[in-house]
Amino acid sequence: MSNTIIIFTLKTCGHCASLKEKLTELSIPYEELEINQNRPIWDQVVSQTGHNLLPTIFIKKENDDTGPIFIPGRDFQNHDEAVEIIKNYV
Repeated sequence: MSNTIIIFTLKTCGHCASLKEKLTELSIPYEELEINQNRPIWDQVVSQTGHNLLPTIFIKKENDDTGPIFIPGRDFQNHDEAVEIIKNYV
């Protein structure tokens, strides 16, 4: 599988830092999009999901711009659960 893991983050978000640290520790590649530097994309995610929570995970399908979006509190409760979701797509 060649999906791209995209993590929407905020510099001051401790949960974002924990998730990124865990993914790095497990050698799981990801791209980070800081929401203040990528406001139009983040606004689209919030519009589509109805959620403004971080870290939000987008699994971009290979050769496509679509894929599932996972929201904290709705789809996972902590970074360990988020990592298990991500492992299903890498």
